[in-house]
Amino acid sequence: MGVIQTNEWLEELDGDLIGICKKLRDYFPDASVPDIHQHLLTFGMYNLSKDGSALSKKLFENGAWSIVQQEYEQLRQLWKGPDVPIFIFPSDPNNKLLTDEFSGKAGLSFQDKLFLFISPNNTEVEIKALLTHEYNHVCRLAKYPKREEDYILLDTVILEGLAEMAVFERFGKEYNSKFLSLYSNEELEKLWREIVFFEKEQLKGTAIHYEVLYGMGSYPKMVGYCVGFYLVWNFLKDKTLHSDEILAIPSHKIAQLSTK
Repeated sequence: MGVIQTNEWLEELDGDLIGICKKLRDYFPDASVPDIHQHLLTFGMYNLSKDGSALSKKLFENGAWSIVQQEYEQLRQLWKGPDVPIFIFPSDPNNKLLTDEFSGKAGLSFQDKLFLFISPNNTEVEIKALLTHEYNHVCRLAKYPKREEDYILLDTVILEGLAEMAVFERFGKEYNSKFLSLYSNEELEKLWREIVFFEKEQLKGTAIHYEVLYGMGSYPKMVGYCVGFYLVWNFLKDKTLHSDEILAIPSHKIAQLSTK
């Protein structure tokens, strides 16, 4: 599988979003076209059909599809990961949060597929870092013997921490998400003990799971993500291991908890 030539879809359909989602229908057997459409928009896909074709041409000129395919082949061999389809689409240029906080790029991962939403302004290394993060998710979901629908908050923060550690190991701190520099280690330890630890059993799908993960409402910004990286960092700091070597280790062990 690997990279699907979605640039050809975008050209054929002139960026029509509903047409694109109809082509994705086979990859989401339990979802309707409107559901697929809304889900992809939520995670950063362009939202105006007129943008799709023009932005896709720029991405193709920048070599986005070939960059991702080459990096995917390297990662799959390095991590002994599953072979999944990868869908590349332009990101939403009108999403201020996406452009300001995430350099105009985003991703969405499942155990059997992944999506990359990319801006023509993204560099080659930024694209590789995004794929590294998202494919690390795919590998964790495949190697950690727990159904994703049974994930608790602790599983999700470790999932994100592993992905950011993989980016750090391959490309350095410069290509980690900006928000990882929001807190000192002392602050992260406090956030772990006083917030995330007490909500660690919250099931995926519950409001509080996402509120803590993203730092919504009264919670500190991106607290779950930041604590996840902190926990993975602490687990690895005295070991001669890399993040890909701990993909199958249970979350509570990575968090260095005696029990679940």
